[in-house]
Amino acid sequence: MPCNRPLRGCAVTHQANDAAAHPSGMIDFSHSFDTNRFLAALDRDERAALIANLQLVHLKSGQVLCEPGEMLAAVYLPVTTAISLQYVSSGGMTLEVAEIGSESIVCDDVIGGSGRMPCRAVACRDGFVYRLDRRIFAAAFDASPVIRHLVFVCVRLLMAQVSQITFCSRHHVLKHQLCRWFLLAYDRSRSIEIQVTHSMLAQMLGVRRETVTDAAGEIQKLGLIRQYRSSIVLGDLGGLEKLSCGCRAIVRDEMKRILSADSGVAAAARA
Repeated sequence: MPCNRPLRGCAVTHQANDAAAHPSGMIDFSHSFDTNRFLAALDRDERAALIANLQLVHLKSGQVLCEPGEMLAAVYLPVTTAISLQYVSSGGMTLEVAEIGSESIVCDDVIGGSGRMPCRAVACRDGFVYRLDRRIFAAAFDASPVIRHLVFVCVRLLMAQVSQITFCSRHHVLKHQLCRWFLLAYDRSRSIEIQVTHSMLAQMLGVRRETVTDAAGEIQKLGLIRQYRSSIVLGDLGGLEKLSCGCRAIVRDEMKRILSADSGVAAAARA
């Protein structure tokens, strides 16, 4: 069931199907906020401005948080899901340009909406996010140089994706793009079972559903994936990496570089 109650001092630490999940099969709420990197980078005093107002919410795969031109209703900090950012043409065509997962935050300052969102924000799969009133976050942003710095880092993480994924969608065949998408989804979820349908993939990759079905069928014939009604199981990660273009590695390595370079900078901002 969706969880819409405010939570104080607890957080989701693992997906229910993770090996580290609670033996009962339930998600373990006993740890801190360290599963979202943005929250983990805050010290106790900085978190205090946010924690009492955080609300743990379960999102369904494909759930739309915001359409282009709308106001983002709240700030979201992903825990066990990711948010797909999709540009939508006047004719209704779509293209995913980035995903925001537990390494970042979904807010106007990161996405560049400045009030009105330039893109659609959609949950990539079932999972949890922390939701925070946008006014409370805005006040914390104004008061804390550390929060402002972390938002800047999140912008850099977003741009690392946007530039490479846009290049990929223009220059690489769909089969390679699918492998890239599968592997990046695995990097975020650490699960070989990806909750996604052909229709969702078509929406994110900007192609017809039938085209996705054909390309995914080719990948399955190679023994790299197994397809089910609403999910795809990655059967051979090494094979997918060989078939993929190099964009997954470029995005992953650049994001690691940005996060590594930022180590210790937030602490300096407190001085």
